[in-house]
Amino acid sequence: MRIVTARQMAALDRETIDEHGIPGLDLMERAGTGIFQEILATLDRLGLPRTVVLFAGKGNNGGDAFVVARLLLAKGVETLTVLVGATPDELKGDALTNYQRLSELDAEITEAGSANELEALGDRCGDAGLVVDGLLGTGLSGPAQGVMADAIRFINSLGVPVVAVDVPSGISGDTGVPRSPDDVAGCFVRADLTVTMALPKYGCFLGKAVNGLGRLSVVDIGIPQELVAGARSRGELMTPDEIAPLVPERDRLSHKGTYGRLFVLAGSRGYTGAAAMVCNSAMRAGAGLVFLGIPESLNPILEVKCTETMTVPLPETARGTTSDDAYFTIRERLGECDALVIGPGLSTHDRTATLVRRLLSEVTLPTVIDADGLNCLVGRLDSLQASRAPLIITPHPGELARLTGQSLSRITADPWDAARRAAHNLGMPVVLKGAHTCIALPPEPGLGVGGADIGLYVNIMGNAGMASGGVGDVLTGVVGSLLAQGLAADAAAKLGVTLHALAGDIVAAHGDPIGLIATDLVQALPAAFRWLRQRKRERRAVGRVTGCYYDGDGGF
Repeated sequence: MRIVTARQMAALDRETIDEHGIPGLDLMERAGTGIFQEILATLDRLGLPRTVVLFAGKGNNGGDAFVVARLLLAKGVETLTVLVGATPDELKGDALTNYQRLSELDAEITEAGSANELEALGDRCGDAGLVVDGLLGTGLSGPAQGVMADAIRFINSLGVPVVAVDVPSGISGDTGVPRSPDDVAGCFVRADLTVTMALPKYGCFLGKAVNGLGRLSVVDIGIPQELVAGARSRGELMTPDEIAPLVPERDRLSHKGTYGRLFVLAGSRGYTGAAAMVCNSAMRAGAGLVFLGIPESLNPILEVKCTETMTVPLPETARGTTSDDAYFTIRERLGECDALVIGPGLSTHDRTATLVRRLLSEVTLPTVIDADGLNCLVGRLDSLQASRAPLIITPHPGELARLTGQSLSRITADPWDAARRAAHNLGMPVVLKGAHTCIALPPEPGLGVGGADIGLYVNIMGNAGMASGGVGDVLTGVVGSLLAQGLAADAAAKLGVTLHALAGDIVAAHGDPIGLIATDLVQALPAAFRWLRQRKRERRAVGRVTGCYYDGDGGF
């Protein structure tokens, strides 16, 4: 699903209205209907009071809120609509029409032009089941000010679940959270659910804006598919329905050798956990056989930690890291394997780094390089670029900064651009881990880094509990396992990232995310596969892609 800027979305709206003859009023009605349906489902699923307070600005987001209020009233839901920072006389176009339609129903509507008038609504709003944010739209160019900023702060203070219309107010569809002249990030609504129209908006995934998005649902408002297909995009949002077909099928007439043999080179003294999590997650992700190359003194520990994995004791350095003397043993084992993982917990000891570079110069198996596998290549990108193996690298921002020489601040400011540039310069898929992990694929021949629609795929599932040691090692094991099972590099990266994030949300659904640890994800992988496989069957039956994302509570 393409991610677009506010300007691109406005152009799609105009073309839909002007060239395809669909009135703007119809688009607004469809938008409001989609939000209304999400609100009803949320009220029912969470057992919330059937009272909704809607905050509306004078623009189209306010118009959407008026539609929602009218539809809720027709379903017997009690509503209060608050027109903020404007009077009815200032409304125009489709927003005015829908305000008038709402007024004709004797709906409860009030106006708030100051912080004091907002505060006077505190008790009423605090008792609501839900609050709807329809204050500001995607085209915000600067930080919210005046009564709009007051309203945003008021909504955030209520402690009531918030549904945002299109984007959380205070967030620009292009730039995320605008900054004020004194370089302070502006205020924005922290939504629990954002219901966006037609396509997700680029700014919602930048920097602090990710804290405002909550769960995301995308409503089809009838933009013609040929217009959507023709829109240039900086990235694609990975939806479960689009990823589910990548889940491999299994034949009853099969055996452990059918599903791939993975060799893992990982771990060192003090870092046996990293090696264990890679191997255990690889097994849980479906690899038929997993071999672990480990310093020989650590073999007894790993045989306990990895019951299903076959350990391969290797020559080691005095510091308990794998020595380059292990090269021939590893090469012999790789002859019977289908994929390779290098890196987690491996160390950057000189002799270990020599081993990594030598392996990359000769191995032709599909390979995932992570963590210290990447750190061993700092200043030696020639070893990476000269490899004949199909490679995937899975850095976090710090590892990518060290590997490429880019500043960490530049990478974190625009991770999509950083991942794209790395994929272009290195000529391999880059999985840049973070709050919204992205996958950048190398461009098609003839396209530079600025070329149109270079493959970049963004994951928005997962939760803050996954900011925990070892979680990245689990992802590496999953991706390596999928490579061993025969998936192409891009498919293994997309499916692996989705399964990993989904497993995190499944764990969080059974407790507070703060208690999530990496081994929880390993145990949740079978449930993640099961859910995606069911999604695959449903998609096959329905025959279309829906815009819903896992909400961490077992629902969509």
